[in-house]
Amino acid sequence: MPALERLLARGRARPLPGSPWAFLAELAGGDPVRWPVGPVSAMGELEAPPRACLRVEPLGADAEQQGTFRLPASSLGITRDEADALGAAFLETFGADGWRLDIAAAERWYLAWEPAHEDAPAWRGCPGPAQSVGEDERPAPPEASLRRLGSEIELLFHAHAVNSARRDRGAPVIAGLHPWGGGVVPANQVPATFTPAAPEEPYLAGLRRLGAVRGRPAERAVRGAVANGGIAWPFPIETLSLQELARVDHDWAGPLLGLLRRGRLDGVRVVTGRAVHETRRTDALRIWRRPRPVSEWC
Repeated sequence: MPALERLLARGRARPLPGSPWAFLAELAGGDPVRWPVGPVSAMGELEAPPRACLRVEPLGADAEQQGTFRLPASSLGITRDEADALGAAFLETFGADGWRLDIAAAERWYLAWEPAHEDAPAWRGCPGPAQSVGEDERPAPPEASLRRLGSEIELLFHAHAVNSARRDRGAPVIAGLHPWGGGVVPANQVPATFTPAAPEEPYLAGLRRLGAVRGRPAERAVRGAVANGGIAWPFPIETLSLQELARVDHDWAGPLLGLLRRGRLDGVRVVTGRAVHETRRTDALRIWRRPRPVSEWC
């Protein structure tokens, strides 16, 4: 990623306080408790999003399901038909217990619990992507705890025709689900209208739908998309791949660096998993700063 490496090398870095999710929520005037990742992300891509849910990444294992190794969704090559078929099996099996599984994209689902009464407990907390969601972190819905549900889902998926077909062709199986980002958004904050946006991280799209961040999404780093405090998160984390990273370098980092060099932007702020990098107009001319691999920055 040569353009991004140059952009980061010429700027100034400071430690990231918290996570990128918390940083974006702060820019929106709140925090992940007010803007929980799960339901806000669902608002960014579902026409009728649940108020209380968890964001879910399907995980895979090799065809023999040896050990506990789990493969990320981006490496599984899941088709939308496969995701829909597993979602239908989930609803048939667990729908009577109040569970709901919305398939937003092949690599990204949402797990919601529809309480039987308005005063029933809602999801609490906001675990991060690397954290597990256990019974001690929120009240368990009737008839099933989240931990037990996860085990039952693995059994359901293991015997499903989708995975049988994947085993036959030597593809990794869809072994289970990784739920995270749980929370609840008050009913009076759920907008009635929904306008599909250009592809971007759903959490940012949800904050746009809530009116918590300014600007509209754009597929490329044109001046109008990034000026005046514009924010971009070009792709969902579940689709992280070499192809997506190359697109970020070509469509975003390169054009932004060019705009800085020509004096058409005052500055660019890049948030990685480790730090906040700020590159100002004059910083772009610091050509003596040697680039380092992106892996050292992120």
